[in-house]
Amino acid sequence: MTNRPFVRYEDKLNRVLSYICENMDEDLDLDTLADIACVSRYHWHRVFKAMTGETLADVVRRVRLSAAANNLLRDDMSVNAVAEQVGYKNLASFSRAFKAAHGFSPQEFRKQGAETTILLNLNKGAEGLYPVKVLDLKGFRAAGVCHIGPYQKIGKAFSALGGVLMSNSLMSRAELVFAVYHDPPESRPSAELRSHVAVAIKDGFPDTLSSLDYFDVLGGRYAVLQHKGPYARLKFAYDWIYGAWLLQSGFELRDEPPLEVYISDPKTTPSADLITEIRLPLL
Repeated sequence: MTNRPFVRYEDKLNRVLSYICENMDEDLDLDTLADIACVSRYHWHRVFKAMTGETLADVVRRVRLSAAANNLLRDDMSVNAVAEQVGYKNLASFSRAFKAAHGFSPQEFRKQGAETTILLNLNKGAEGLYPVKVLDLKGFRAAGVCHIGPYQKIGKAFSALGGVLMSNSLMSRAELVFAVYHDPPESRPSAELRSHVAVAIKDGFPDTLSSLDYFDVLGGRYAVLQHKGPYARLKFAYDWIYGAWLLQSGFELRDEPPLEVYISDPKTTPSADLITEIRLPLL
């Protein structure tokens, strides 16, 4: 089996790391770094974290503070100038972050510190940990309830959707319960994360209910991972499909969020037997 698919994603990581190092005084947000990597913003954060074990924000912070440490030892510029050089406009914020990272204030580090290196660790992951099939799936019309806030609190959106379906006698006209997480975790404050809990709708489902959002899920090629077990362990499945399977698959990702499809009914299925699918849209 060729290693080229993995090398291609490793090249994307190195390109992003080089960009961060060369532009530390700029606003290094998720969209900018996703563009540099040429990976959809819906997926780049998950790919990066699954491959390296760190979030993009963690790496940006670490690169900036490592560069600041080295600059303090190499140059005679003021601490304030060093802070601005690596993107910190506020000296107090820089000093707090620097001490948290290196154990010394910038002034103390200048007296007794040692130069640091900037490296990324790569998580290759175990092969075959979850079953994955690449399938061509049909698109469908969906209706759901929007949730804004921490993803772990999405349960209230499930309850709201169930209430709408039951009160309008629509259970028989709905199928395929799923969630769409529009924002990669840790890509923005948790209070601003956007998601939907939704169902695929059949003919005869009303399209005018004000309590629901209506949208289309596109068909096409998907990598479908099957996870068996508690929902709390889905994080490991996401890390594996992004950090191991995708890298070796040779596939590229479409610019659309993944779907989390709930095959089992949690009301009647033991937690250990719950079946959930993660569907990654592929080019």
